[in-house]
Amino acid sequence: MYSIHLEIPDDIVLEVKSLPQRDTKINDKLKLSLAVGMFVSQEISLAKAAELAKKNISEFMNILKDRDIPLFSYTEDMLEDDLKFAKR
Repeated sequence: MYSIHLEIPDDIVLEVKSLPQRDTKINDKLKLSLAVGMFVSQEISLAKAAELAKKNISEFMNILKDRDIPLFSYTEDMLEDDLKFAKR
């Protein structure tokens, strides 16, 4: 496990501290934000994001739901492929 020293401007720290989960340490809030961001940008899987956030998959899925973040993206290309398949 790596330990990273990160300098964050004071005003950003105040914003992070005001995020939900009031009893959560700032490090855990930052890990959660990083996990969500990396999941949304498809850099890591749902399972890895949950692990990074120190949540089980169900908890992490609920966090995504609360933030209106879809668990998967369904593109127009996928829809077209599904429609072609259904028409066969």
